[in-house]
Amino acid sequence: MTSNEVVSLLRSAIGHAILGFLPIGIAALVVGLVVTLLQAWLHWNDVSLSFVPKVIVVGLLVLLAWWGFVIGFTHWWQSLARMVYIR
Repeated sequence: MTSNEVVSLLRSAIGHAILGFLPIGIAALVVGLVVTLLQAWLHWNDVSLSFVPKVIVVGLLVLLAWWGFVIGFTHWWQSLARMVYIR
């Protein structure tokens, strides 16, 4: 395996990680911002109010997008196997 193949493989792995976790991070950020604005507007000071909606949204997003994550990860492993074992 050449150094260009290793760099390509690592770049692909980082790209898959970003594509896998970016929607989860953005969803948690948006829900946190909405809940924080709602708490400031209504003067609610409950800690669980900021935690529970994030857990629910991130859990639903992971359940709905799980198959896409698995497919992307499987393709990456297949490309790794092609680069390493098929010569």
